[in-house]
Amino acid sequence: MLRLKVLIIDDSPLVRELLRDAFQAEGFRVMEAATGEDALKLAWKDPPDLIIADIKMPGIDGWEVCRQIRKHPYTSFIPFIFLTEKREVSDRIKGLEMGADDYVTKPFEPEELLARARAIFHRMLKREEEKIIQAKGLRGSTQMMELSDLLQLFGINSKTGILKISHPSGGVGRIGFVAGKLTSSQFGNLKGVKAIHRLIRWEEANFEVEPLLDESQDSGIPDSIQEVIMNAHGEKDELKRLGRELPAKYFIESSGKAPGAEPVSELGKNLLERLRKQGSSLVEEALDWFPESDLAIYQELVGLMKRDLLKVGNG
Repeated sequence: MLRLKVLIIDDSPLVRELLRDAFQAEGFRVMEAATGEDALKLAWKDPPDLIIADIKMPGIDGWEVCRQIRKHPYTSFIPFIFLTEKREVSDRIKGLEMGADDYVTKPFEPEELLARARAIFHRMLKREEEKIIQAKGLRGSTQMMELSDLLQLFGINSKTGILKISHPSGGVGRIGFVAGKLTSSQFGNLKGVKAIHRLIRWEEANFEVEPLLDESQDSGIPDSIQEVIMNAHGEKDELKRLGRELPAKYFIESSGKAPGAEPVSELGKNLLERLRKQGSSLVEEALDWFPESDLAIYQELVGLMKRDLLKVGNG
């Protein structure tokens, strides 16, 4: 999942807690600082994607934090929202002249700040899209922009088309959009969410956009792109863990043993039957045999291995 980092700077623990809870509930990573000095150290060590800072603080105030952030080459591009009790127009103008992206006065509702943050990130994605269009004609590498970000960009900008993703090994996948909504995906014999999850796991790939000729929709694709991305990254983490127990490049075959009193699931029966007919197979190849998710199949294989219903070897 794309987890944007927000740095909250305020000498009030209550304000920090209020904003931390609100942003974390929306999936953001949150860093906190009670002073301007601590905030600058955090920002230079691990640059955030957005800074929300109170103006009136002991020591280095919000004005100075913004000035330091803007002059440092590694942080000058970070969006900045001023948070203050002041309502004077002159302060608002000063903040904007210093390069702040927005200005919110206390008291405020957390939902208002969340909405301001989303609007800023929306503008950032629009700018990135314009850069890609100008420089690459909507072609590029996931080293420049991750596939998760591209999917969100298509959704935010209500794009229609086919996002073609090509792996250096020769594999090619396609994800279809209609007015910013996911409608189809294919990678080899895989379709739907399973294909999207597989493509998101590619560490390196090239992408380009093709015209959409077929607006039919695959069954089972959620309306929410964010849901697809979150589930894909959750599956990726769990597959890494399972891979340490049963590496994807290991060979597996049926041991021929009876399952005993504990029943075997329908998926487990199908896997064992396929292995009995086929003989041995790589773990990663077995993930393509059935429409269930890669995670469901991998979990089943690990379970069968632990019950000695599979023979496992590294070649």
